[in-house]
Amino acid sequence: MGLKRLRWMWIVALTAIVQMSSPACARPQVPETVSVSFAAAGDFGMSGDSAATLGAMADADVDFVLALGDLSYSGTGSEPGWCAYARSFFPANFPFQILVGNHEDDSGEDGRIAQFADCLPDRMGAVGSYGVQYYFDYANLARFIMVSPDLTVDGQHYYYGEDSEQFRWLASAIDDARDSGIPWVIVGMHKNCLSMGPYYCRIFQDLLSLLVEKKVDLVLHAHEHDYQRTHQLTTGPGCEVVEVDAFNPDCVVDDGPDDLYRKGAGIIAVTVGTGGGDLYDLDLADPEAGYFARWMGANADPRKGFVEVRVSDEELTAAFVGTTPTSDFADGFKIVTPR
Repeated sequence: MGLKRLRWMWIVALTAIVQMSSPACARPQVPETVSVSFAAAGDFGMSGDSAATLGAMADADVDFVLALGDLSYSGTGSEPGWCAYARSFFPANFPFQILVGNHEDDSGEDGRIAQFADCLPDRMGAVGSYGVQYYFDYANLARFIMVSPDLTVDGQHYYYGEDSEQFRWLASAIDDARDSGIPWVIVGMHKNCLSMGPYYCRIFQDLLSLLVEKKVDLVLHAHEHDYQRTHQLTTGPGCEVVEVDAFNPDCVVDDGPDDLYRKGAGIIAVTVGTGGGDLYDLDLADPEAGYFARWMGANADPRKGFVEVRVSDEELTAAFVGTTPTSDFADGFKIVTPR
């Protein structure tokens, strides 16, 4: 059993003791730590490939998982079965943090997010609406903010256009993390934006521009069944806005030939809709192709897998972990705090 697994079992035991004498909404007591690790992916299903991904996540010895929507692909009423399926790979009470995708919103195509949240509950002290729009902090090291652009849950459409309620909530959560001295801000959502895949940016320009303006360290997407990682992007001379459906080389602050980036210089966005569903083709002639450093899809080194991220005070290290033998695709990069 790995050291992180033992540490997590200790955290769970301590949390149970604290919760017996604290309000139900109290945050779990996470010990001060110099690092945190997590796994992230979306678009799972219940196939042999999804089992390979979930099993590898469990073996990765991470502190928690971020499941970025589109969970079961098994029709209405599939929530309890998929929850039991996902839980079977992990220790009891392991933090498997979920987020709504377009298959779990009010369409109800493959279940409803509220029912998934009942059987895969929050275990990280989420602030907000768990499964839909929430954040949690890991010690004073990192804030994880989960949002749901272009999805409708319980009749509420989540639209992060400028000056909307959701836009203000996200901006406030980012600013509060900075004001609190939390060095790393990571934002996750189901739908993606910049892409060489089949979908247009359904999070829309205002949300992309907010993330760029705030210099969020890492943005995680799913929805498209592929892997795509951007260069580090920001605005500045020659780039007033990182524009959707176009490419402006002046928006690339670092094209990352060494896969090493400077913290605070811009955002890196990663799409990892590779949890188990069938992969999509990529269009390498897409107008946004110039924004990307690495990619993989059905027609380009196809492989299922997840992103493993490790964060310390000084650096964030991320790697795509392949879980199927269909190719040897791999990727990795690092964001380092300037000295």
